[in-house]
Amino acid sequence: MRLASGEFLQEEMLLRGARPRVKAVLFPFDLDYGLGPGSGIFEHTQYGGEPGKLVLEEGVSSGSWTSPVMQTLSPALDTVVPVWDDQSSSGAKVYLRGAATPDQVSGASYTELLPLEASPLWPSFQVRVEFPAAGGSVSGLSFEGRLTIPESELISPGEVRVDLARDFSGLTSGRHILRLDNREAQWLPGGRNFSLLGLPFEEKRLILYHGFELPNGQVEWLPLYQGALTRLGNMTDGWQERHRVEVETEDWITHCLNRRLGAPAPEGERRPFMRGVYRARGELVQVTDPAVSAPARSGSGSAVLTVLGEYRGAVDTDFLLQITTSGEVGAATFSWSINNGQSWEKEGLTCGGADKPVTLSQGLAVFWQPGSGSDLVAGDRFTFTARAPVYHYRLAGAPFAAITTVYLNDEAVWEGVTAEPETGDIMVTGRSAQVSARVVKDNTTHPVDIMLDVLSEVGLKEAVNQESFDLAKSLTPEYAVGVCFENIPASQALREILRRTLYDLWVDFGEIKIRAYLGEE
Repeated sequence: MRLASGEFLQEEMLLRGARPRVKAVLFPFDLDYGLGPGSGIFEHTQYGGEPGKLVLEEGVSSGSWTSPVMQTLSPALDTVVPVWDDQSSSGAKVYLRGAATPDQVSGASYTELLPLEASPLWPSFQVRVEFPAAGGSVSGLSFEGRLTIPESELISPGEVRVDLARDFSGLTSGRHILRLDNREAQWLPGGRNFSLLGLPFEEKRLILYHGFELPNGQVEWLPLYQGALTRLGNMTDGWQERHRVEVETEDWITHCLNRRLGAPAPEGERRPFMRGVYRARGELVQVTDPAVSAPARSGSGSAVLTVLGEYRGAVDTDFLLQITTSGEVGAATFSWSINNGQSWEKEGLTCGGADKPVTLSQGLAVFWQPGSGSDLVAGDRFTFTARAPVYHYRLAGAPFAAITTVYLNDEAVWEGVTAEPETGDIMVTGRSAQVSARVVKDNTTHPVDIMLDVLSEVGLKEAVNQESFDLAKSLTPEYAVGVCFENIPASQALREILRRTLYDLWVDFGEIKIRAYLGEE
């Protein structure tokens, strides 16, 4: 029989007499802390013009802002997690104080907060931001409230079971049911004691922690499960009923991976998720019809030129008609050119009237109407421009860094083509076609970076094990891909990338990890 090590015995002694504990926390709840123009006390500071931005006035070395006394709307919120970005690196400090009622807040002491670290929250609270040095500014300042469900209300923590395939090919949603006491109707929506009164509970999350309370009262909590709140169900609150409710959740990572990537805007505009270099197909959005400008005349003749027909040419063309022999309409002659007289398409044609129009080319014909004096004099010149139709196509996903090649019916063509990377518009003069283009969305081409962007897009940035992603990228520096995903689940987008690369992607106790396959196994 092996003897237990000293470390094992020490650990066993720590847990002797420990009491198992369970903690359930609902979040996030956005807290309004009162930052806005004219709200609160500004001391050499000013509102930055956008939510969460506060700046120190120029020419001063320090300043502060103190919020009005605010309320959480629900006394059940007991924890706050602040977030902000100190853009100036000036050492801005954020403080919080609170009390049970608004009139008690002024007598409470401020506590300094740290970004992303939880602190106690009271029903009434006040925020203070201090800038100890010149040039100070913060942006993105926000406060996330969290609700810890009283342990006395936990009837059953339920079972946690989440199954995910390593490459997400068999993604199934794990579910969890937390049974709570509802004796005071605190989980009855619309009730006076509703724990979430005044707070939206859509898109909220539940975290379950397990821990042991040591004899000295210390508790070490270990997060076991995180889920998205889907419904409050099986509620009983009647006579001789057990006054309970079930809080149903769906595994958070699965919930996020089922979100649509590249979904269209509410008004229907296409917004594909694109990275790197990709060949995108254009959609015809408008056609500018062919047109002919009003003829211009130079010379002493009085006849007026009229152009008939619809231009069928593929390029814009400048027409020149020059009178070669003087005379009246029906007797004078002319020649016409499309290169300003450097060469002539036809010469010696009779200048016909309305009853005898003269055909030129590409569907156009002309005739003259007699004037009040001499109709046509040798040397008179008539000019007009025929413009070809323009077909306007649009590539979804703009703006682009560049549009490098345009394809008409799968043939690379630039003649008669104009492309605008900023808007994704492609104009083709003279003909319609199946249009596609090779576009550069950005310089994000490494598949690890693209997968990180996919996860961030659906709200899973905090679940990423950054160390494993950095290692996978460093081991495959030559990898480069381009992607375009439109209105598909994020899990499917990840699967498409994984099929074309040598990576393993999996979830390990709420963390998304990745590993590059290098052929060792």
